[in-house]
Amino acid sequence: MKYIRKVMAAGLAIVFLIAVVIGTGVILSVRNVNVSFIDYSGAYKEEFEAVRSGLNKLKGSGLLFVGSDDIYGTVTAEEYLAVDGYEKKFPCTVNVVIRERVETFALRTLSGYKIYDERGKLIKSVPEADESPKNRIDGCPDVLLRCAETQVEGVAALCREFESNFGCFRRIVESVTAEKYLELKVATFVLRNGLKITVSEWETDGAQKIKKACETYSLLSDAQRTGGTITVAESKENGGVVSKYSPS
Repeated sequence: MKYIRKVMAAGLAIVFLIAVVIGTGVILSVRNVNVSFIDYSGAYKEEFEAVRSGLNKLKGSGLLFVGSDDIYGTVTAEEYLAVDGYEKKFPCTVNVVIRERVETFALRTLSGYKIYDERGKLIKSVPEADESPKNRIDGCPDVLLRCAETQVEGVAALCREFESNFGCFRRIVESVTAEKYLELKVATFVLRNGLKITVSEWETDGAQKIKKACETYSLLSDAQRTGGTITVAESKENGGVVSKYSPS
């Protein structure tokens, strides 16, 4: 009899466990998939709708088992769209943000150019042409990069600081170079109007240095903005970052 009671108790425990698992699966199944789109050009609405449709297929899945592969795998137009982030909100919701990838940089290679988005992520490679690549949406030239491939993401982050302070980037910047000069790491922005901005040791306090460059730029006349150089560097004497303009 004791053996029978033990078997019955084990059976009931298994049934209870199965019921708990099934119940939890029902309670924590995905019912809502909220998808938002960071759209810059309006050119990829069809591709976005395809991603939204793919993400809606997550409904009914167990929220606990939804992972990054399930989210990122729905973006088939990777040249144009990317997952900006996602979160699982218990008990039954997944929030996903999709962003348009903005073609921004062109890095010269032996066989042509590598094209990167605004975050320094590779979009594609294109063969060498008679002129530098142009953005397929607005036809404006991509910003030329001169740096190591391993530096692209860091340079792109500095360029986002530039855009945040100056209010635009691709429209006014022709090229960005990151190189060593007398043991200093220097980033040089060549503007389309002829002005140069050099940032010394750009990997350190880049945001503050770009802000100083913008402050100096805002004080220049239209004539001064067509040439010369704004130099930004750390100053031990002044105890901080200094920026000054030098005419050509």
